[in-house]
Amino acid sequence: MAARKIYSTQQIAKNCHVHYTTVISWIEEGKLNAYTTPRGHRRIKRSDLIQFLKKYDLPLPDELLRSKIRILIVDDSADFLDEMKAALDDHGFDLDFALSGFEAGSKVYSKKPDLILLDFKMPGMDGFKVCNALKKDSSTCKIFIFAITALNSHDDIEKIKQCGVNAYIPKPVDIDYLLRMIKKTLGAI
Repeated sequence: MAARKIYSTQQIAKNCHVHYTTVISWIEEGKLNAYTTPRGHRRIKRSDLIQFLKKYDLPLPDELLRSKIRILIVDDSADFLDEMKAALDDHGFDLDFALSGFEAGSKVYSKKPDLILLDFKMPGMDGFKVCNALKKDSSTCKIFIFAITALNSHDDIEKIKQCGVNAYIPKPVDIDYLLRMIKKTLGAI
């Protein structure tokens, strides 16, 4: 996942390979700055976490070193990929592209995107097959997937949502809406 600005004790524990009670101890001992939400959950700012890890000479997890959101855009139209590149290039994302479902599968495992913008109407391995395969694999099931497709019948939309996508965005893409959805889903921009 791209570097967040705010972390829970569970997220820090996972990234630092410690038990969450260790993170709570760091907070209670005054070593790690944190604030408490109205519901009583502790939250830590990214900058405070980095400062703590450096101060105590602890390794910085890869998750903290990466500041850009990685987006894989999958569509069988090279023209559409060019349009998306032009629209999203200036927003600080790390963009990658795939022209087929098969190529997408390969790039998911090598590039580890945070978000996939997935066309569902493609020859061969379509978006349904890609989405179902990714959601069944424990190493990829938590990747956010936005369906970006011309499929717009009620039945198609229901079938797409049943695949476990995080958002359905019809073509032609409203870029402002897409950026709002990315911000809402990943807390970026």
